Amino acid sequence: MSLGDTAAAQRAYAQAHQLAPASDPVLMDLSAACLLNGEVDASLRLARHAISRTGGWRAHLLAAHATQRVQQLDECVQHLQLALKDEQMPLAMRTSALQQRAQVQLNGFGDSSAAASSTRLAAELDPQLDFEAELAACVAALYIGERPRAEVVALFSALGRRLTPPASLQPRYRRMRSARLRIGMISPQFCASPVGFLTIGALTCLARVADLVYFDRGGKVDWAQSLFRQTARHWHDCAGLEAAPLYAAMVDAQLDAVIDLGGWTDPVALQALLARPAPRQLKWVGGQAASTGLHCFDGFITDSRQVPSAAAALYTEPLLRARIGYVSYTAPPYACGLDAAAAHPPSPSPSPGKGLVAVAANPAKISALTAERIRELRPRRLVLVDHRWRHEGTRLAASRRLGSLMDVAEFHTPTDHPGYLQALQALDATFVDTEPYAMGLAAIELRLMGKHIHATPRHRSALMCERHAVSHLAARRFDHHAGLARQLLQWCGS
Repeated sequence: MSLGDTAAAQRAYAQAHQLAPASDPVLMDLSAACLLNGEVDASLRLARHAISRTGGWRAHLLAAHATQRVQQLDECVQHLQLALKDEQMPLAMRTSALQQRAQVQLNGFGDSSAAASSTRLAAELDPQLDFEAELAACVAALYIGERPRAEVVALFSALGRRLTPPASLQPRYRRMRSARLRIGMISPQFCASPVGFLTIGALTCLARVADLVYFDRGGKVDWAQSLFRQTARHWHDCAGLEAAPLYAAMVDAQLDAVIDLGGWTDPVALQALLARPAPRQLKWVGGQAASTGLHCFDGFITDSRQVPSAAAALYTEPLLRARIGYVSYTAPPYACGLDAAAAHPPSPSPSPGKGLVAVAANPAKISALTAERIRELRPRRLVLVDHRWRHEGTRLAASRRLGSLMDVAEFHTPTDHPGYLQALQALDATFVDTEPYAMGLAAIELRLMGKHIHATPRHRSALMCERHAVSHLAARRFDHHAGLARQLLQWCGS
């Protein structure tokens, strides 16, 4: 249905509602049409009106979708729970509601265990979701940290074996090598994200000597995406594209190499890469917590601090170690002072506020082990910084791990990255690294602010995501864009 069709449908349902104001089906059809047309407030008002009259799973589902759009996630989950209690709810809708609940639990509440449980329930209703359930279990294993490292890697490897290349493949083009390599970049995060801050500097340098072809799987438009677009020779909007047409698009681009910046955050892209659309395929930032477990990559870009030789056996991909660091850092336009600090990171604050402890991370990273590290510091105040803490569901999930620490906790909930950086800058605190999944971008930003980070040593055989903070704290600099670009060019042309 086109946008014009949905607008016409909304007008028709509005007229029907005027003629039959007591009709609940018409009321809910009008709510659905408003939601499709982006009129979320109107949709929510109508859905709530339907709930007040008769309730029912459909009205609750409409309210759940509308409240998720406006980030009222606690109410969203309440509506999903009520919808799931309705025995009249069709199986397909029940499965979809469980998937929606899992998405909110993971991305909104930072509760990977609950998300894995919801996804498993959905898979029990629809076996086709079994792969999705296994992936959710793998993600939970990374965050919770209760399984041995080799077992976590084995989980991802088993998941990888379930991926198959697209069914119908077209022949690869054979292009004559020119003086400039043609390098593909594929990710759902070409925006203000860790992928943006940690790669754009090197890619800007790389674009001077190679033709970069982007396959944008996310489609988010912001200032960081505009920087990526400036480095692009060609840009392809590929959000929602399935594996076969995505593979075909990469083949048509006649790439010499492709760099994946999505990993298991984008299984469809991994499926396309299994068919090898480029002669050379590398894995870099983005879903790079650990080995992908796949054998379609010719290299996994890291450095000797992130993946020491003792951890090499945990990776199915050949390891490519950058000389200075596997990422560089580009400060956003609203934090220009961090660019200067990237060349000469300041020494940490020698005496942060006594008794003031802070955690600046996705709440999903606050595991039982993280809580133990916080208790060792005997905080009088615990400041938790992340936008997700504004949700009651986030606090309830974390309370199971933090326990009595919640009695001294306060929540800073900046709504955007500028506000987040301002909140960090204002805190004279000891910032605790999360375990086992360590801080990544946050560790770099805190270090460039001169903040004191409490990071316990990590074993040299630890997974890459476990070593992020301790590795970034040992880095000499973060402005090595040109040097990193030269190595990327070398690896892509090998």
